[in-house]
Amino acid sequence: MNASKPAAPNTLPALLARQPIFDCDTNIVAYELLFRQVHADNAGVVDGDSATSQVLINAFTHLNMNSLVGDNRVYVNFTRNLIGYSLPFDKSRLVIEVLEDVIFDDELVALIKTLADDGYTIALDDFELKPGAERVLPLVDVVKLDVIALDRQALRYHVEQLRPYNVTLLAEKVETHEDYQFCKDLGFSLFQGYFLCKPQIVAGHKIPPARLVVLELLSKLQDPDIEMRELERLINLDPVIGFKIMTLLNSPLYAMVGKIESLRQAINYLGLNRLRSLASLLALSNLTDKPSGLKVNTMIRAKMCESLGQKIAPDLANRFFSVGLLSTLDAYFDQPLASLIAGFALHPDLSDALLSFSGNCGQVLRAVIAHERAQWDDIDWEYLATFNIAADDINEAYQASIIWQAQSALI
Repeated sequence: MNASKPAAPNTLPALLARQPIFDCDTNIVAYELLFRQVHADNAGVVDGDSATSQVLINAFTHLNMNSLVGDNRVYVNFTRNLIGYSLPFDKSRLVIEVLEDVIFDDELVALIKTLADDGYTIALDDFELKPGAERVLPLVDVVKLDVIALDRQALRYHVEQLRPYNVTLLAEKVETHEDYQFCKDLGFSLFQGYFLCKPQIVAGHKIPPARLVVLELLSKLQDPDIEMRELERLINLDPVIGFKIMTLLNSPLYAMVGKIESLRQAINYLGLNRLRSLASLLALSNLTDKPSGLKVNTMIRAKMCESLGQKIAPDLANRFFSVGLLSTLDAYFDQPLASLIAGFALHPDLSDALLSFSGNCGQVLRAVIAHERAQWDDIDWEYLATFNIAADDINEAYQASIIWQAQSALI
């Protein structure tokens, strides 16, 4: 192993996103950390192993990793040269992903063997069978297969060829529930992709009565003309929501000076708009038949939209929160989003943002979704710059939203 260390982190901003990895029961068991270092104007990507190592070192030494990923393991892409560095990371938490473009020559195989013997977990990213692969497969723990790059016949072939090796199969870029089920039946035990955020739309499928109640409550809560007394009445119809609101307000998350003992006190403290947003979130959280990963994603997306909205239109921040929250309705109710919100008395800004990403709310929603998928080139940086929002602000909002979600997990 090369004993030299990567250069110290420089001052260039580094965009950071995490992508959950699920088990067969859609429980989150790990996160892949995705990095990209950019110039201060967000226009250019800094390439090379030096930049990669600087971002990696910065993430593991300057960020609170427990806040970012909890107790879960962390998958990180390693370039060929970076594999040669001495690694100052907790080997029990780190999974080294060997990128797909490396050549399995004698030097690389020796490096991977050294890491494996030292107790590191090794994964092969975007794996495809090619000459030399049989030399490294006995040394690795996880093999990631790209569901989009490989058709189903190719997936079956790869799985069959990998059976003799004691490796865990991870299906990545799983974008539909059908692909998830296919890979699960094929023998994959880990899954990565955005299938949880997609609806399972079945022709003729109707929303069950229990979910219809929640949908109707959400519709009324999002009515821009709702009055405080009506909002209080609606929340009182579901004592669970009222109880959770009180519990949250009395938790360290809100650091109240005195104890909140009634819903009226909660309403007076939060105000109409903040209470409406919180009650809407809690209403969705009552749908316990949906995976927890969907709920986590919804909360982070809504809070990040709100945080960026604070910089654009502080008085309307709750509207940005609602856009993020409602953008996942189709996944909760397995119906097209347009048909779900058709019966809502939404403010036009919200409906336009949800259906066409228009207006300030829509621009922020598009940026947040692009960021959570690490599709940073799809972010309209020029638009954000008009509100003095740069890469560092995106990171700050994202990490604060992750922490907020974790602290709010009791709901």
